[in-house]
Amino acid sequence: MQVVRGGKRILVVTHIDADGLCSGSVVFASLMRKGANVNLRTVPDLDPATIKDLSSQNYDFYVFVDLASTLVTELEAALAGRYLVIDHHEISEADMNNPSVVNAWRYGYDGGKEACSSAMAYFFAASLDPANSDLAPLAVVGALADRQDSGPGRSLTGLNRSALEDSQGRGLLTATSDLAFTGRETRPIHEAIALTSVPFLKGMTGSKDAVLSILHQSGFELKDGGVWRTVSSLSQDEKRRLVEVLAGSLGAQEGATEALTSLFGEVYTLQFEDPFTPLRDAREFGTLLNSCGRMGAASVGISICLGDRSRALKDAMRILSEYRQGINKALEAVNSDPTRTEQHDRVIVIKGEGAVDERLLGPVISILTSSPPFKDKVVVGSAASKGGFLKISSRVGDSFDGQVNLGLIMREAAQEVDGVGGGHAMAAGARIPASSSEAFSKSVVGKVLG
Repeated sequence: MQVVRGGKRILVVTHIDADGLCSGSVVFASLMRKGANVNLRTVPDLDPATIKDLSSQNYDFYVFVDLASTLVTELEAALAGRYLVIDHHEISEADMNNPSVVNAWRYGYDGGKEACSSAMAYFFAASLDPANSDLAPLAVVGALADRQDSGPGRSLTGLNRSALEDSQGRGLLTATSDLAFTGRETRPIHEAIALTSVPFLKGMTGSKDAVLSILHQSGFELKDGGVWRTVSSLSQDEKRRLVEVLAGSLGAQEGATEALTSLFGEVYTLQFEDPFTPLRDAREFGTLLNSCGRMGAASVGISICLGDRSRALKDAMRILSEYRQGINKALEAVNSDPTRTEQHDRVIVIKGEGAVDERLLGPVISILTSSPPFKDKVVVGSAASKGGFLKISSRVGDSFDGQVNLGLIMREAAQEVDGVGGGHAMAAGARIPASSSEAFSKSVVGKVLG
């Protein structure tokens, strides 16, 4: 607070994904409410070069949100204590007790499952002023977007749960057990099913015409007075019948039972948002923000987090459509070209250069790890990045039964080739020189397989 009261120029630096946009917005808003002289900036990645560039700018203090936990040494060298890190990615033992680092792991929370950066940012904001509890729903959105709904019935746990309870306590959000389809509030039923990739529904995910045909043949009532119905508008009996229809279509194919079970989960409804908008359902809110960040429009996502429901929301809807088209195109390119896939026992390496936009690599890998050919593997994907680098995204498949720590593996393998990496045990990334691609892949495969 001394920095705020002294009128120092503060820069909040946050990541472009939904968790980053939510957490950065929460920190920015809480400082603004205290009268701070603060600006907010988003970055797709943080590396030593970016830190050097930021340190040369005319700011007195820096707050890094949803990034920087693997670069504390570089921050200290460049900023000499004029910084604060609020994060949830794994951190080294050497940096665990650094007073400038507020990290989930430091306080006993699993940053990959129990505490996203948005939750960390929310409790930072609440410590500044209890009135900031109105920002709690953004912590829930960030946690869901980061796929931290890993508790029983796709529920939130740990610090994320505490933020959820604060939201419920203020009447801002409700949590109920229901069908957790993508677009449950906004899309026609057949489109919501086709858009759902977690779980992956073979023959239906990505194929709205196929789903429409299945539902028509079953006689399922899709319209009400000529208007397409949504999943959220169905009665409980209709929802049970919908699952029965889907079960009949999936039949005895591999993973069908698991997929159907995963359709049900805790769903989170933001009570203050208009019904039938993408912001009403917290998961869909997160998808909208992810699309903004990944498609180079992070400022639009920030505006929505800070309350803009007019121009920014209209722009975000257009961006979301382009985002989904980009992901579908990338998935088709990967799945239709076997030369892009290398299998090394339980590790699959995806070469996405020239086919996958680096901004969409993370979502593409996440979707693949929910699909039958990949879900019991560790998947590591690459995409071309600027300046002769590769963007790397890795994820443990939904049904993988081994023990790995991808955050540690990405960090160590990237360091071996003069790159930067890190993340969580189940999902992590890196940025490496393109010329070191083979050496990096070999190192990662060796570390995963032991």
